[in-house]
Amino acid sequence: MKWHKNLYEEINTALENIFDKHQQADKYIHYLLKKHKKWGSRDRKFVAKVLYDIVRWKRYYEYLSESDITTSTGKNRILSIWTLLNNVELPPYLFFEDLTMEKITRLDKKLNNPAIRYSLPDWLYHTGVQQLGETVWNKELEALNKEADVVIRVNTLRTAKETVKKILQRKNIIFGEHEDYPDALFLKTRKKLTALQAYKKGFFEIQDASSQLVAPFTGVKPGMTVIDACAGAGGKTLHLATLMKNTGKIYAYDIYASKIEELRKRASRNQVKNIVEAGIINTETIKKNEDKADILLLDAPCSSLGTLKRKPGLKWQLSQEKLRQINVIQRDIMENYEKMLKPGGTLIYVTCSILPQENKEIVNNFLKKYKNYTFVSEKNIFPSQARGDGFYMAKLIKNK
Repeated sequence: MKWHKNLYEEINTALENIFDKHQQADKYIHYLLKKHKKWGSRDRKFVAKVLYDIVRWKRYYEYLSESDITTSTGKNRILSIWTLLNNVELPPYLFFEDLTMEKITRLDKKLNNPAIRYSLPDWLYHTGVQQLGETVWNKELEALNKEADVVIRVNTLRTAKETVKKILQRKNIIFGEHEDYPDALFLKTRKKLTALQAYKKGFFEIQDASSQLVAPFTGVKPGMTVIDACAGAGGKTLHLATLMKNTGKIYAYDIYASKIEELRKRASRNQVKNIVEAGIINTETIKKNEDKADILLLDAPCSSLGTLKRKPGLKWQLSQEKLRQINVIQRDIMENYEKMLKPGGTLIYVTCSILPQENKEIVNNFLKKYKNYTFVSEKNIFPSQARGDGFYMAKLIKNK
């Protein structure tokens, strides 16, 4: 790896947009790489690594550099810290006499603030300690500060896992498998997967490993009627369709039209035939679907703290007030959407957070209010123990 002035300028502009103008880090980085199609793979990897590392370790790097990332000098000092820590040749424009590896080592040894050590806001660190305990929270933060695996899910409606493995081998893409994720392949070679013909033919989808555990957790079977009420762009919807073997009926809804449009495109590419409706959810949608679903999947909006490996910028955009607002939305979704589940049906509540405040507490609050529901089971997926994001899943039965 080596610094080039044009890359430095683009990285500096990216840091301004992310930290000064508060744009979403992962979306801006994606935009930047898409904008510079002529960059070679080495340059693209370099830019992505620098930006993701700094977004992930912003507070720790600010401590080591004794500067603020929102100032132009601060950005350069932090880039200097990154360069020293990654053993990259230091260009003149990132040289500061007072920044040396000796000083970095000295400052690191005397650091005793875990919020700075794990690089997140004080309030968020203390929230995690209060809800999970210091030992568990620190362990999860250590895992969440690592780079995420690239994972694909083989679409068994279109092909067999062995076929996809052979395709990847021909493309010199190294991968691994795990018995807990039967349709998943964990890629060790990073490549633009959407350019592969196998992707365009719907042979696989890019889907986090923990996300691939949600559809099986629902207990879905062929022939059932399923409502995926917070479907987003449809990753879990498509997985449900494969487990249902393209039979039964799936109703997929979301509040965002753009996500539903993406879901429709993916369903077409995957040759999913049992999605009978994909559209916007509102009071009319809920009313027309009362007592319809055998399974109601509520993949609720959340803080997404379980996804910090892939989206480290989220921790800088979250606040205590935003978290409280999210909790209100989560409670409202459970209470309003449950009408679509028929008596005897199964309600699945899911988040990609590991905070009990968004998970067990929301479910308990619902059960206290709705006595006609029985708690069946729950699953906490912690990043330190799993191959993917942090998730929570709860299964409830609506009594007849």
